[in-house]
Amino acid sequence: MMKDRIVELFFWFAAVCVASNIYLLIPIYTELAEGLSVTYGEAVFSSTIFTFCYATGLLCFGPISASFSKRNVLFFGMVASFCLTLIITFSTSLTSFYLSRGLQGFVLGSFAPVAYAYCFDAFTVNRRTFIIAIINTGFLMAGIIGQLISSLTVHVLDWRAVFYFFGVSYLCLSLCAFYLLPNVSVQKKRKPSDTFTTGRLIQTPIILGLSITFITLMSFVSIYEEFAQYYVELEKELFYSRCIALIGTPFSLFSSFWIKKYSLINILLTCIAMIISSLALMLLTKQLILITILSLFFVSAVAIFIPSLITFIGESAGDKRATAISLYSFTLLTGASIGPLVANLLSFQYVLLLFIVLFGVAFTFLLSYNRLTQNKIRD
Repeated sequence: MMKDRIVELFFWFAAVCVASNIYLLIPIYTELAEGLSVTYGEAVFSSTIFTFCYATGLLCFGPISASFSKRNVLFFGMVASFCLTLIITFSTSLTSFYLSRGLQGFVLGSFAPVAYAYCFDAFTVNRRTFIIAIINTGFLMAGIIGQLISSLTVHVLDWRAVFYFFGVSYLCLSLCAFYLLPNVSVQKKRKPSDTFTTGRLIQTPIILGLSITFITLMSFVSIYEEFAQYYVELEKELFYSRCIALIGTPFSLFSSFWIKKYSLINILLTCIAMIISSLALMLLTKQLILITILSLFFVSAVAIFIPSLITFIGESAGDKRATAISLYSFTLLTGASIGPLVANLLSFQYVLLLFIVLFGVAFTFLLSYNRLTQNKIRD
């Protein structure tokens, strides 16, 4: 029983440490720019490079793990992440920082697809569902925890210390992966046609789901980028604001219960309505305390929305579910990679307006799709 809890903690902590790298630079762009003697915009672009390379890694490591022991892939992925994360601390120029961050992002892409596949091979249905929920919760919590860790560390030490912390974390996780995770036999390699055929994936619900996926994490990253820029002089207050927003992330654990009770489409529509309402109300105030309360609703809605969106895409894909989820992960992180650019190009108010419009369009299309589906069922 104790070992089971440790394994669950491993997957949660690994998800937090991996996904934190998407967000950890948000509070410390100024310190990073000063440390490397570059502009603020050049520092922001490093997050785009990281996230795009991370998204590429997500696509590559899934097929790779089909031919090797998934436990070993997780182990070597964490070892490589440890090495590359420490290499980042030796960066003395923008080019070396971009290169090392890009490589780090690609290697960290080895965790998510391999961890999900490992859960299907190593655990029973009920335990698998719970651990996957824990991984998803860790990914969501990373959006806040990564910022908290980096802002605290920079306040005490410097920007390089942030990467020392995560480097040591990856080393510990690699040892846990090797000694704690049960090994499972390598499954028979699928034919390329089984793994990559996308004919069934080119259909309305999946295209709709992937389109909404693209804007979801892009909105999350963009808005927290804007918080960091807009309230730059309220560093301490912003730290507490992020802590409060963290309360909303565990709601993802209850998404499956609510889906069974209220139906998947209703949950998706409700979450989008909550997101739009939160962003619209943010337009009406500049008080950080009110923004914090609204961000709690925003984070809670996203926390429930993401696992519901995974379910929507997976159910629509049928027997091509694995490929669809890989495309989902790639699309999600591609959107996240564009988030910092959007925040750097637009003001806080225009970012809010942009995502109100985009989620409004998503709500309209999803509602129309639901009505068409219901009409077909009646006919």
